[in-house]
Amino acid sequence: MPGQVRQGLLLTLVGLVVFLTGLGSTHLWDDDETFFAEVAREMNERDDMIVPWFNQRLFAHKPPFMYWMMIGAYRLFGVTEFAARFPSVLFGLATVLLVWRMGRMLYSPRAGLWAAVVLATNLNFTVIARAATSDAELSFFCTLALYLFVRGTAVKSQGAGVRGQGSGGESGAALVWRAGETDWQPTGGTMAMVYAVMGIAVLVKGPIGVLLPTSILGLFLLWMKKGVRSSEFGMRNINELGAGRLTVLNSALRIPHSALLSPRHLLRTIWTLRPLTALAAMLMVAGPWYLAVSLKTDGAFLAGFFGVHHFGRFLNPMDNHPGPAWYYLAAMCVGFFPWVVFLSPTLIHWYRRIRDRHEWHPADVLCGAWCLVWFGFFSLASTKFPHYVVPAYPALALVTAAFLDRWMDANEIYGRYLRRSAWVTVGIAGVGIMVVVPMIQQTYLQVKGFAGLTGLPLIAGAVAGAYFTERGRISAALAGLAGSAAAFLVMLFAFAAVEIDQHQNSEILADAIRAHAGNERPQIGHFHYFRPGLSFYCREHIEPQIRPEDAVSFLRKSPPRYLLTSSKLYDELKTEFPADAEILLELPWFLKQGKGVVLLGRRGGGPSGGASGTVGEREENERRRE
Repeated sequence: MPGQVRQGLLLTLVGLVVFLTGLGSTHLWDDDETFFAEVAREMNERDDMIVPWFNQRLFAHKPPFMYWMMIGAYRLFGVTEFAARFPSVLFGLATVLLVWRMGRMLYSPRAGLWAAVVLATNLNFTVIARAATSDAELSFFCTLALYLFVRGTAVKSQGAGVRGQGSGGESGAALVWRAGETDWQPTGGTMAMVYAVMGIAVLVKGPIGVLLPTSILGLFLLWMKKGVRSSEFGMRNINELGAGRLTVLNSALRIPHSALLSPRHLLRTIWTLRPLTALAAMLMVAGPWYLAVSLKTDGAFLAGFFGVHHFGRFLNPMDNHPGPAWYYLAAMCVGFFPWVVFLSPTLIHWYRRIRDRHEWHPADVLCGAWCLVWFGFFSLASTKFPHYVVPAYPALALVTAAFLDRWMDANEIYGRYLRRSAWVTVGIAGVGIMVVVPMIQQTYLQVKGFAGLTGLPLIAGAVAGAYFTERGRISAALAGLAGSAAAFLVMLFAFAAVEIDQHQNSEILADAIRAHAGNERPQIGHFHYFRPGLSFYCREHIEPQIRPEDAVSFLRKSPPRYLLTSSKLYDELKTEFPADAEILLELPWFLKQGKGVVLLGRRGGGPSGGASGTVGEREENERRRE
């Protein structure tokens, strides 16, 4: 079997194991998963592929591509958690395979393989590849657009597999992307395909689907088309960057604005990007749906989509998620685990290759632009979530794999202190999970559990990595880390997540409502307790009650009636509710320490007007319910 076929099958197997194991064994997690899964369910129920609906109201958060994929899965598998998440698995796996092919062109065959492994086994990418959200689709189409650009400007070179460092022993003709072998001048056909893919990304998540990938290409071409050499920057050997030598650092990072940002060069670069082709592709691919949804909603969708969920999120913190400028650096340290332990040497060698104009220089510039644009844009935004920068993780995986590729050929390039620190960090993370996770379970769920055992594979990976590294067997050390990372992720989602999921409330509450209502259709309201999962699992409209008198009035109307509220608010209002309003369930508020949820129900047959019954009758009813 050819080597590339074996690699492709191996990566597919790894991706399916990590992304699919236990995919449908947990309920949907509030808020994003349940929002989007319910929108797809309601669109499917209405047979409306244009307008997104949630809880029977217009939902202007996201364009339709994600919902279309979920609807297809619903029709194939039924309306289940597995079906809602399945499209993300497909696009996550496709991104892994795409990064593998891309890494072969940008760096080397072995680097391509390890880039795919790194991407498939880091924490944050695995989360989005298993979640009923749009992030896996966005990551795929943004990566595909850049891949098509690279492929369209690469050249075929005989013996490309043995060129450069870390070839992995392959030879023969292959597409390569090397300094001096291409002029980075994409053809009109290439850019048409690139922008068509970006058009689909605009249907996935809006304007950032074209704005950020185009900015990446623009920044790359600004650098490469000018041919700026390191001497123009006053760069020095990285070993000179000692403590207190800020002048050297400033010199190393100074950009010659006259060279890179001159008006003539900017205009020439913009024209190279073919803006007219971009406009035509956007109108052809994404334009019809945006026009249709605008007409069907009289412009309401576009007003909410752009005004609130794009400009509003960028300018003002929303969903209680602000963050400092360094938010995404901290998020990456957690989200790119465990491969983030190699971040320091990766950045050092990435810098040196750009300084020395190594043959991987174009690939390093592209990956640098990729990270800079994505991390920089969302660092400026006021609303911050860890998954916003996941589309940059393919670039992180590529530059990490480039370092790993070189390390496997030259053990001495990675100092003993740094590599020992890396393995110690992995081990400490494993021990920390075993200690901290049970404490969190006890604090927030009031139960003792075994979810902390998910840290064991990391401890084993750290021990194996340290053992093999000290003996110069770098490939074995990295294989051990990859295996332990995969085992950790499988245990995390198939074991620990299932244990925690048992304490979610939404389906339990929905089942109680259905059982109490019997064959009658329930009227459901909520008073300052609402989780999007309630809509998905109840399959009914849930009417918000804003004021206390609204909640009381709602429950007094003809049954069957059900009201969800917090334990605290129930205690404040219980004397106002009808005497025949039963407490069907009282549960802990999931992951809210010291808070509870109350489900009140009226099935009918009792008094329906006013706060009926005497205080004594109320107290007797409450004692019976207890």
